[in-house]
Amino acid sequence: MDNVATAIVDLHQGDSGRYLAQSGIVEILILESIPRYHKFAVRAIRKDEVVRKYGEAIGQAIHDIGAGAHVHIHNIVGPTRQAL
Repeated sequence: MDNVATAIVDLHQGDSGRYLAQSGIVEILILESIPRYHKFAVRAIRKDEVVRKYGEAIGQAIHDIGAGAHVHIHNIVGPTRQAL
């Protein structure tokens, strides 16, 4: 199951980010500025947890990431064999 979504517009701290889940459209409070086409966590991601987008492993968290936080090269590393 995905734990990130992609912002299709610039998002700013305090904005409401929206994404489509199996249950319908979900809103989440954005914790920090997120540039368009970057990812945000749709739930808390724990250190060393696999980061998934569209069902695929895209990386691994290098520290805890809060729901609504920017997910990018500052807090994930590329997928490892273990993650795949």
